[in-house]
Amino acid sequence: MTQALPQTIHRVLGSNNLLLLVPGGYNPPQSDQAANYIADLALSLTKQLECYGVINTKYKEQIMDLTDLQVVENRPRVKEDFLLPIIRFQKEISGNGLPPLLLMLHPLPAEERPESMLLLGYGQGERSSPHRPHRPTIPASLLSKIRISLEDNHLSTALVDAESPRCGHQDNHLNQLFRSQSRPDLFNPEVNSLICYLRHDLISEQQTALSIATILGESIKPFLTTMSLVRTVDINSIDTGSSEDLQFIFRLQGDSRYVELMRESYIEELAQSIDRNGLLHPLVLLKKNNGRYKILCGYRRYQALKRLGKHEVEAKVYQESDFAVEDFFNISLAENTKRRNLNPIEIGNFLESAASSLGLNNAELAEQFGATLGIGKPGQKVSHSTIHKYRKVNQIRLRGESPEIISDVVNEKLQFSIASEVLAPLKNSKDRDALYLEVIRPFGPTRPQLTKIISLLRDVDPELHLALAQKKVQQSLAKSLENAQPVIALLKSLASRSLPSKNVARSALEDRVSNLRSTIFGEKATKRDFNATASSKTKKDELIIQFRLKKGQEQDTLLRLQKALQQNDLFDESVSK
Repeated sequence: MTQALPQTIHRVLGSNNLLLLVPGGYNPPQSDQAANYIADLALSLTKQLECYGVINTKYKEQIMDLTDLQVVENRPRVKEDFLLPIIRFQKEISGNGLPPLLLMLHPLPAEERPESMLLLGYGQGERSSPHRPHRPTIPASLLSKIRISLEDNHLSTALVDAESPRCGHQDNHLNQLFRSQSRPDLFNPEVNSLICYLRHDLISEQQTALSIATILGESIKPFLTTMSLVRTVDINSIDTGSSEDLQFIFRLQGDSRYVELMRESYIEELAQSIDRNGLLHPLVLLKKNNGRYKILCGYRRYQALKRLGKHEVEAKVYQESDFAVEDFFNISLAENTKRRNLNPIEIGNFLESAASSLGLNNAELAEQFGATLGIGKPGQKVSHSTIHKYRKVNQIRLRGESPEIISDVVNEKLQFSIASEVLAPLKNSKDRDALYLEVIRPFGPTRPQLTKIISLLRDVDPELHLALAQKKVQQSLAKSLENAQPVIALLKSLASRSLPSKNVARSALEDRVSNLRSTIFGEKATKRDFNATASSKTKKDELIIQFRLKKGQEQDTLLRLQKALQQNDLFDESVSK
């Protein structure tokens, strides 16, 4: 059993001058003999021709006839969902210099069985008749060419009877939307409109309807004019709401966690420039499979245009079928780096998105994008470890941690090497934040100095944030900042006897283990032969035992290990405190 289409009004964007309309696409239950698949046919046709489409599968024709403009305009919600997209698409087609061609598809009732497969109406009515006025919506010459093309593809045609309301001559008929003098704001004689009624047997089964769609597509294709690569699009047709929509946007978006990254002043300055000079560089958009757009390049220009209240934007538009995903990443990268260098977080954001979308590891990312990104040492290939550093720092941002670190990397207040090689490897975000805010930001140590400071702090407590929270360490920090050489003063203070030089319990444990090692494993035994360390995570009665096991000496080693573990002095009260 085929799955029914969702009950909605489908609005599909296109790339040529055809706008496909289906006012009555609601499909009754399949048990009903009147069931039809005209909406399936229309959606297939829009995809095949890459044309615009407004297809109603929501409202039953018996309840709401969407070909009646008076009915539609009296219902604001229906007008917004059905009529306004038609007007908007027509303006987009006209705005790109193409003559709009509107093709309206209707199902014929099951009980009607005309000889011809298609009946065509174009507002013909009767000349000099006030009751059935002659209001043609397409030139006779164009209509004849379309009919010949349909007949050449084995679709027999006939014109609707001039007396029939189906010909669309009524002033309030959707067919007359752009021809009626009563709507001067919409009047556009350049719009050509044709109604096509399909015989029921052509759309009573889904597979048949889809086959007819293919034939219709071949018949109509000769009358289409494709838009240029650079075109004007409705700005409301651009989606930015999901991570998929932002797949190629590695310029940092506004994020409440990172206020400094929002660059409000930059967007405001850009908006003023566009307002004064116009848009100098078009956006680069990707037309999605659903017919809407997502941004390849120009997210900030898009933000500035939205701020200015612009309804249309000039854009270079690619189709998803034009290139592989990898090519779109290269296009986005080339466009972005052309105007301004990327900061380290944006590089990491790009690499993360490319890795996720393309399934590339760090070595492959380095090979594919390293040279274009301009990272690594000049004249040398970018290493996978360099890629790892950028992704590692960006992961801090993705997890919503350490906003000060990310902001300062972006604004070049923190060296990327310190962020990537010292801070990012710290697994505990509390350690990372405390070290940055308490030491790196106020003191600005060099990397060797910072490495020594970390070592001294870990002698106080393995967890850096707890070490930095100790009163004596806080006093040392405050006093050192008053010194003319604050980093040197801090190093001396941390190394002095005024602060504990080692964790007492850990030192005592090391002494006991050393004695056991020499007594049981021999004077020449090293830590590789036997060692025991306290668990830094739990600080409970738990030790981590390491020993060397040589082939042929397994039993002897295990007996010595058993003897060591049976010693009563391996644990004492200090270990569990």
